[in-house]
Amino acid sequence: MTLPEPRESARGMYAFHLKRLREEHGLSQPALGKKVHVSASLISGIENCTRTPSPKLSAAFDAYFGIPEFFTALQPRVVEEIGLPAGFLEYTDVEAEANMIKLYENFVIHGLLQTEEYARSVLSAGNRPDKIDRLVATRVERQAILYREEPPMLIALLDEFALHRPFGGREVMRRQYEHLLKLAAEPRVALHMVPGDAELCPEGAFAILTSSESPPMGYVESAGRKGLLIEAGQHLAELEVLFELIRNKALSDTDTERMIRDLMEKS
Repeated sequence: MTLPEPRESARGMYAFHLKRLREEHGLSQPALGKKVHVSASLISGIENCTRTPSPKLSAAFDAYFGIPEFFTALQPRVVEEIGLPAGFLEYTDVEAEANMIKLYENFVIHGLLQTEEYARSVLSAGNRPDKIDRLVATRVERQAILYREEPPMLIALLDEFALHRPFGGREVMRRQYEHLLKLAAEPRVALHMVPGDAELCPEGAFAILTSSESPPMGYVESAGRKGLLIEAGQHLAELEVLFELIRNKALSDTDTERMIRDLMEKS
């Protein structure tokens, strides 16, 4: 695979200097991974421009190599070049450490719950073809938190509209429904549909993340692929109240499963 030129690409520059510094310090990819508490495959992926560095990892590289604001300053340009929403990788850093995730999604099935085929169809709208594979990989990689040894508790509220909106055709949707049923059977996943006639108007998708290591955080999505992390305070408290209001209107887990099975039969 031909890597982007460092002079022409932020990803290429990030990868070039990470590899250069690693080798100058006499470290293998696994050894560097241990130094900054990530896997060797992630180090390899960043050096090969197939994985995206997060702000937290970039700060760890800066601290380890003793070069303040180098990788940290370069990382936003990498994200911009790839086409990820603003604020997204900060969110995934918090998401990866959360032991409780509460989310509401109103237009599409949430990224943590998507099949790869469904994700590809969703991401194909409005993105250049050369970015799709990387965006899909980033989305699928996030889902690993649901299968780790101690997964977070996930409470997902999905608007009924999100299930009816077709992406990728009937077979893609059918496999997506099957995937939702499989996830709903997991002991630490609670999936609830919000019926279309529910009298509420949340206005947008959002998530609330709780961790034993840090204060709770919120994440709000808006038009134009923008995302905003919300720290503890009045806004986050309002999101907590809104989540409970939506949950009170949602179907039970049994009725949710029945709805998804009905959709599968019709697909």
